[in-house]
Amino acid sequence: MTFTILGPPATKKTSQRIVRNKRTGRMWVRPSERTDNWTASAVAQLKRQYGHGQRYVGVDRRRGIVTFGTGAIITPVNVRALVYRAANRGDLVNYLQAIADALEAAGVVENDRLIVSWDGSRPLLDRERPRVELELSSAATCDAT
Repeated sequence: MTFTILGPPATKKTSQRIVRNKRTGRMWVRPSERTDNWTASAVAQLKRQYGHGQRYVGVDRRRGIVTFGTGAIITPVNVRALVYRAANRGDLVNYLQAIADALEAAGVVENDRLIVSWDGSRPLLDRERPRVELELSSAATCDAT
């Protein structure tokens, strides 16, 4: 299963902001506005690409079959993320964290803890067309803990 998220990717930890809850006065750290905008765009694009029809749900190891349904992926998956950036900055781990959160928020995976590996993921440079290309595959041979 493949997805493409268009637009320059954003990391979760760059330019964080401190906000105050108006009701309680309590303060906490939030991602930057740029990260919030990228996440909203990524979630919308992932939802559109994931579609409304038959979706891959999981592998029934006991019966040895792939099951289909209309929900999020509920079994361990491998993700390969090619992060095409407009500039040579940002570290891959923070990009992957933002991507995992977007996959969960879009309903592609039930929980980002189901991502058991990021094999083949790497940052790349494409000044003309920054984007994130994702390839999800079953991790039926891996045991998620």
